[in-house]
Amino acid sequence: MRTLFALLLAASAAHGADFAAAFLRTGLGARGLGLGAFVAAADDASSPYWNPAGLARLRGKTLETSIQSLSLGRRQGSAAVALNVRGDMGFGFAWSHAAVGGIKGRTASGQYTGTIEDRANAFIFGVGRSLGSRLAIGLAVKVLRQSIDVPSTPTATANGSGFDLGMQFRAAEHTWLGAGISNLSTNLAWKVRHADQRSNATENALPRILVFGASQQLLDALLLAAEVRDDGEQSVNLGAEWQLSALLEVRGGLHRLGAEDGGQLSAGLTLRPARRETVQFQYAYLSDPLGAGGRTTVGLVLAF
Repeated sequence: MRTLFALLLAASAAHGADFAAAFLRTGLGARGLGLGAFVAAADDASSPYWNPAGLARLRGKTLETSIQSLSLGRRQGSAAVALNVRGDMGFGFAWSHAAVGGIKGRTASGQYTGTIEDRANAFIFGVGRSLGSRLAIGLAVKVLRQSIDVPSTPTATANGSGFDLGMQFRAAEHTWLGAGISNLSTNLAWKVRHADQRSNATENALPRILVFGASQQLLDALLLAAEVRDDGEQSVNLGAEWQLSALLEVRGGLHRLGAEDGGQLSAGLTLRPARRETVQFQYAYLSDPLGAGGRTTVGLVLAF
């Protein structure tokens, strides 16, 4: 079991750019996950995660929560709140929590020693500002916390922080361009403190992610979106969203086309029971990036 723990830390140190705060890659909010290409279309409470510039397009106050069900004992939930009462500046806060439980720890001889728990949190503070009638820029500051509890072994804890930048530009009446750069100066510092007061420490830099995209509103009911993403390997995301009525909106997408793990599918919907924006129930289904079945997200949006 201790050997397993050592291997986990070694993998983190050797491949930090690939695995540090990897839970952030599972996304936040059902709409962005279902659409797949969201950097140019983001305009809701999940914007601090996808593109903080989208907070400038938000109107009023919005509260959003979601729960993701993943395979292999993984759990993830999120909550976000945003407001824009001036019209040219919006503020938002998003929280994402991920956990893995029930992993059985064993000694080299196979004796059961207990369960391993992995918990992680990201706190994201965002602001978006309009510069004129076409351009919006945004900044998001994020704080990361993670811990791994292994029976009979000191708990490993990690802390980190960093920031993201975003931009959206209205190229035409129904056409938006978007760009974002994530994980600027973002590091995750791990520490393992032993019973004899000794401690081991290592620091991982999160991979820098660049995204460029565009969205086009057609016929007032159909939204098309596309984006190019570079997170160490280049890929393309495509998405479409169709408002069938005031009650129902459906969406679908293709994720990471051209990447080694590409070709992931997504689908989703928004249901408005009162045929108004005030209360929305959201759902998204995605192929699991670990290749272990699908994952579902359900969410609730309240607009004031």
